[in-house]
Amino acid sequence: MTEFKLRDYQHEAIAAARAAWSGGARRGAAVLPTGSGKTVIFTALAAQMRPYGVRTVILAHRDELIRQAVAKVRAIAPGLRVGIYQGSTRELRHRDVVVASVQSLTRATRRAELAAEGFRLVIVDECHHAVADTYMDTLRALGCFDERDLAHGAAALGVTATMGRTDRVALGQAWESVVFKRGIVWMINRGHLVNARGVRVRVEGLDLARVRRSGGDFQDGALGKAMHEALAPAAVARAYVEHAKDRQGIVFWPTVEMIYEGVEAFRTEGIASMGLDGSTGTTSRREIIADFARGDVQTVHNCGVLTEGFDAPWASAVVIARPTSSSPLYVQMAGRALRPYPGKRDALIIDVVGVTGRHRLASLIDLGGADRPEQLPSELAQYGPGDGTDLLSLLCPADPPGGGGGGWPAEPGIDGTLTSEIVNLFGSSHSTWLRTFKGVWFLPGDELVFLAPGQDIGAYLVGRIAEGQGSWLVSDGVDLEMAMTWGEQHAEGASAKLVRRGAQWRGGAPRESQTRMAMRLGIPIDGRNRGEVSDEISRVLASGRLDAMPCVATVTERGYW
Repeated sequence: MTEFKLRDYQHEAIAAARAAWSGGARRGAAVLPTGSGKTVIFTALAAQMRPYGVRTVILAHRDELIRQAVAKVRAIAPGLRVGIYQGSTRELRHRDVVVASVQSLTRATRRAELAAEGFRLVIVDECHHAVADTYMDTLRALGCFDERDLAHGAAALGVTATMGRTDRVALGQAWESVVFKRGIVWMINRGHLVNARGVRVRVEGLDLARVRRSGGDFQDGALGKAMHEALAPAAVARAYVEHAKDRQGIVFWPTVEMIYEGVEAFRTEGIASMGLDGSTGTTSRREIIADFARGDVQTVHNCGVLTEGFDAPWASAVVIARPTSSSPLYVQMAGRALRPYPGKRDALIIDVVGVTGRHRLASLIDLGGADRPEQLPSELAQYGPGDGTDLLSLLCPADPPGGGGGGWPAEPGIDGTLTSEIVNLFGSSHSTWLRTFKGVWFLPGDELVFLAPGQDIGAYLVGRIAEGQGSWLVSDGVDLEMAMTWGEQHAEGASAKLVRRGAQWRGGAPRESQTRMAMRLGIPIDGRNRGEVSDEISRVLASGRLDAMPCVATVTERGYW
């Protein structure tokens, strides 16, 4: 196929996708960190499928992603005829692979034109965006939701570094399962990525507790105003000189205005810097990146333009001057510096936080994908001056492979202090997640949706159980956040009414019928409101149905249901 040699896990990812399709799944997702070669994986997959008469369309939402995909296909599989479907460029006929801009597919006529070509394989780059209307409409037009067997329509593979969204929209609307996953720590341990170190920077006068939030994260405008008033650009520039003066880096700010304030502050400290934003023209953007690659520019400043689809392996520092509560966003930003490069020792992640230290921000732990127990102290508070805290020491045993100790865990987050489930996720959900007596998370209703531990550490099963219908598996082997979003989606599909945590009815006095049921079940009601009594009743009833299931005690085989 090519002189390009795939890594073992890239072969495994391709095999997993094909196995999922052979098993009847039509839309699977692969989750691998930034720098792991996701583009290589789906390009090699397209090349493997072409001898079977399968043509491929690759969907992307950024110009950088489109150009990368085209270049990678030509490099890995030069025998494939590649076309671009973007704007006025509509190269479809006699093409083996077409890289299409999602923005060019907003009109039904354009989607129909693409579908008429009969593509059988659809790749979605950065597939956590796929729940957007244009993506969903395009996937349907291409036949990825065809309910017939795979002889009809198309199969889809989504690839992303972060199978999650800030807005918590259920990605299960687009993807049936995660067919393959490898974490950042796994990649670091095997030398595919460099280790990450974190340094906390305290900006005097910056209090993030007062910054307004929207959609679960800080409002960019309010955050930018607070940072501007605290003179954050100057403080961040000084911090960069202190911790990363010999490194090339990428700086993330919350607003366009802050980009250029940051550029000026860095230049004042003697650091050659350039900024770019969404309005920066394609030619100018490429010139800036070229200067960055040559070393003529030490830092490039942006406010989200470079979170996806940007490769700069020579960069060994990331400044997150756009604080965020979103783990997916944090991972996208920090991941820009994790690619190996000759002479590169590690990646330095500089976090900007408020002086109070009270806010829970995405942090180095989120980068490793570790579960965060509710009582875990502020992760960023662990980052001190000096050399900083490195990801592996934070998440893994002290002894590296071959060091005589227990070795690294297969997946991140299994160190003794970090094995707890992400209870803060359940606490922040709008839906009322409850636990049985044995600790099984479930959503109450006539048809229970529940989560159970999977065979792999950190993986969960999503199941449904209905009176008189038995139980069945919805998804297997996904992380907790993904399991929650899929669970909530399936619960909404089953009952059309999830129990909302903040519903007004929950604050009232228990109903007479609730009181009778509680007494029959032995549930005390003194001092409890209607919602609390309802939760306890649901808990007792669900425990009787769920706790006796084999999956709660042990997972031995796929057919334990």
